[in-house]
Amino acid sequence: MPAVKSATAVGVYPADFLPLQYFVALVACLGFALVRRVKFASPRECAKMAVLGVLTGCTSICYYNSVSLLPSAAALTLLFQYVWVSVLIECVVERHLPSPSTVVAVIIVLVGTVFAAGLLEGSLETLDPLGVAMGAGSAVFYALYLYLSGRIGVGQPAALRAAMLPAGGLLVTSVANPACYATALFDPNVWPYAVGMSVLGVILPTTLINYASPKLSTGMVSVMASSELPVGIFAAWALVGDAPTPLTLFGAFLVLAGIVVKQLPAIAADRKNRV
Repeated sequence: MPAVKSATAVGVYPADFLPLQYFVALVACLGFALVRRVKFASPRECAKMAVLGVLTGCTSICYYNSVSLLPSAAALTLLFQYVWVSVLIECVVERHLPSPSTVVAVIIVLVGTVFAAGLLEGSLETLDPLGVAMGAGSAVFYALYLYLSGRIGVGQPAALRAAMLPAGGLLVTSVANPACYATALFDPNVWPYAVGMSVLGVILPTTLINYASPKLSTGMVSVMASSELPVGIFAAWALVGDAPTPLTLFGAFLVLAGIVVKQLPAIAADRKNRV
């Protein structure tokens, strides 16, 4: 998030470096898969896994644009609405009602959003409508990614899944801004952000999640991943001076608490199974 703010401040916008970000990640992940001699799946199976990358690419497009248009805390909090959106998707697709702990978690997240977005401070009028729409879109696409990631390519090697992710991301971001290959591709100011965001936004998170997931329960992985909310807010404050208000901080931690509450039953069940 601070990197996106820094890039925008010097005239480098998400549309400029997003396709290049996924291109760098694709080259790195494919190279790793070839070195490991990973056996590739059928084209149909690879295409299915690339759909996950399309969703992450759409998430990046929406989220990066939201960050460039809104205060960091507001953009990040909008992304974290994936918590209740994913619950809604699961309820609709699988036709069942959410558990009581999930309902409580969603309520906590929604209350936290009111605080974190600055709605109680009269800042609703100052929020860019396009930025809000992009933030909401990032939550929807990320919720779809989380729902499908546990159902597509589950039995495939982690290195192959990691390679198909940037492949799908590259496809959708290139379609969204094909002009970047005629302009940003030859701009030396864009490449540092493209490479940096590729490492920090695609390669490193994917590698760490693939490494940690087999060693932790699903609930604990979700809780650990949710640490991005306070870390992102404080990083934006420390690095680019995007200071949150006390109410915004309170709302962000409420959202974080809601995520923890939602995952408590899964964590408790995992511990019970291990005893």
